[in-house]
Amino acid sequence: MKRNIFLGIFIIGSLTFADQALAQGTAIGISPVTFELTGNPGDVIVNQIKVYNPSEETKVGIKMEAEDIRTEGEGGQVVAEPKELETFSLRRWITIEPKEFVLGPKQQEFVTFTIAIPKNAEPGGHYGAVLASTKSVAGPGFTGAAISQRVGTVILLSVAGEVEEDLEVVGFSAPQYSEYGPITFEIKFKNQGTIHVKPKGGITISDWLGRKLAEVSFPEKNVLPGAVRKIQTSWNTKWLLLGRYTATLHGSYGISNTPFKSQVITFWGFSWKIGIGILAIVIFFFLTRRRWIAALKILIKGEEIKK
Repeated sequence: MKRNIFLGIFIIGSLTFADQALAQGTAIGISPVTFELTGNPGDVIVNQIKVYNPSEETKVGIKMEAEDIRTEGEGGQVVAEPKELETFSLRRWITIEPKEFVLGPKQQEFVTFTIAIPKNAEPGGHYGAVLASTKSVAGPGFTGAAISQRVGTVILLSVAGEVEEDLEVVGFSAPQYSEYGPITFEIKFKNQGTIHVKPKGGITISDWLGRKLAEVSFPEKNVLPGAVRKIQTSWNTKWLLLGRYTATLHGSYGISNTPFKSQVITFWGFSWKIGIGILAIVIFFFLTRRRWIAALKILIKGEEIKK
């Protein structure tokens, strides 16, 4: 579905780098970890990030660079991509100053990055990162070879224009049988559009008679173009009565709140502990039924059962 986006802001959460390693004696930091930016073709956007050395003793050399990012797995992780992406590339638009510097103990440096959006830029999402890598490590008490560390700030840029929003539910599941809650639901969304979108909605849970028992919302997290993202949510109930339950997924995505196709699943719930308790009560009343009948007759009619 195509939409014309004018300076639309999209936020993506829970994005982390998978290619980080710690340097011996130091662990550089970077802030902020995410930028959500918008612009028109021809715009120039300037921002700053802070790179800092929290070590009490170690001096570290820093090299700054820009790379594209890609998704990895279904958990929302992204990693730096050394090769330039064809469709959603951002790295070629980014310049950084300074590119190299040294941080002493407890020092920090503000790094400026500039994004020059070409006049013929393709509308939609463009994704990249500004990365800080350690070049060398030196300081009192340091021994052995340094292990390079790499941390980054994720940049999400939306370029105004006509884009395609296309999100599909490719998976909806829950355990087939549970003794007791909570019940965890897993939803998988696939983004086949040209910009990241954030699905929102919930799950309606009903019993075997069709009675609504609960309404559970799922976390709103962005799905990047070309990615499949897994989102989980839970029905925080404890006890489950014997029977079949129905869960209906519903919701929407994008600027126009386009509804995605509803999904329906069923699952069974019953606690064997409750079952044993109910069975024990039934057996008890069955074995002592004559006494209960006699007691009821005395209570109602004042009669005694003849032996």
